[in-house]
Amino acid sequence: MILHKSVIVAALIICFSLISLSSRATEIKLSGFKSFNEATYDEEELKVVREWENKWAGKRIDASNIDEVKEFTPPAMYEIYKNKEKWGDTWFKIIPYQPCDPSKGLIEAVKQYGGQATLGSKGELLNWTAGHPFPDPKSALEICYNFRNLTYSDSYEGISDGWLTDGRLKYDTMKSVMEGYFSYFTGRLDTPPVPRVEQNPKDIWYTYVSTQIEPAFGRNTQFFEVKYNDRLKPYDAWIWSPQARRVIRRNTTMRQDATSGGDVTAYDNWGWDGAILENDYKFLGIKEVLIPRHVKEGEVIHVPGNCVLQGLPRERVKCYVIEATNKDPFFIYSKMYWYIDVETYAMSYSERFDRQGRLWKIVKYAVTEDKGYDGAKIYRPFLGGAIDLQQTHSTMMFASGKYGITLKPSIFTLNYIQQRGY
Repeated sequence: MILHKSVIVAALIICFSLISLSSRATEIKLSGFKSFNEATYDEEELKVVREWENKWAGKRIDASNIDEVKEFTPPAMYEIYKNKEKWGDTWFKIIPYQPCDPSKGLIEAVKQYGGQATLGSKGELLNWTAGHPFPDPKSALEICYNFRNLTYSDSYEGISDGWLTDGRLKYDTMKSVMEGYFSYFTGRLDTPPVPRVEQNPKDIWYTYVSTQIEPAFGRNTQFFEVKYNDRLKPYDAWIWSPQARRVIRRNTTMRQDATSGGDVTAYDNWGWDGAILENDYKFLGIKEVLIPRHVKEGEVIHVPGNCVLQGLPRERVKCYVIEATNKDPFFIYSKMYWYIDVETYAMSYSERFDRQGRLWKIVKYAVTEDKGYDGAKIYRPFLGGAIDLQQTHSTMMFASGKYGITLKPSIFTLNYIQQRGY
């Protein structure tokens, strides 16, 4: 496959820029952080940010002026907005930084259980009850466990609705719609029962059931996954196939396949939906990045045939930059760069490389402020997906639903997906 020159250039830029971020991989020095729920910036840093925002807040950023904010733009993302010939006229806007205050439940969980979690001899998470396992992380692995243990309101039912887009031929190839239910059995913060479901004989960490609505060729396919508190135990996954009219066990290799002809695999959900211990991690530094937070309904525009959403609001935020390398040499990605928001621990942006080491995909997620159980403030995924830089193709999905609700345990069973399939 012959790569576009811009992809090669972007890959080289990424390598050099991440080298400049390098720091001690085993020990992370955080300046200006006094507690887990403190804002991204201290008082002096925030003055600098506000002065910068005096010029840039409210501005439309496109190919004509993105060079002026290049230092806050990840390399592959910069290349997309700069290269009009390949990606068309694309733009985003800068909004002022706003702190993402944790919910009352998260604050209480960290006060009560913070500092109790430990790492086992194989890096597995031990003695964790709820909240961030490591409020004051000292390694890349601890940061990744904080990211992986977000609950997004503990339980919800929702729908993801979006498009698969061919950026070369400039048209939307098909709709993509998924609906489903998600519930944490352990680590619950705001939605009763807190912090865990007592009747949990299988020691489930979290589980979800989803149904494909569109595209039509996969309609009514049911997905069911169960992940366990024993982080060394393989998760269980099944599919109800409408073609075979039976439940099929889904193996790990199948999770590497793109879902419904799109660009997102099961591993790409929320940035990473695999076991933390599947990868080795290296801490590359803390970088200020323009990432989408506080996104609101109606602000983002999808132009048919354009792989990039228009008008996405971005704010200047510090992110941990982590290099993740899968332990399986035949894994779909040879390596990944994860940008994890230091305030919310959400993974807003990631760069993925193919098995030949070439830059392949951008996986990105935007979060929005919402309300969970009893009005608890939560930050949950608003939109997400992936852009294939090699094929000029994308899958983008908008998420909506009811958060912090009570769901029946009977939903999360093989019986349920089989009956629902019929």
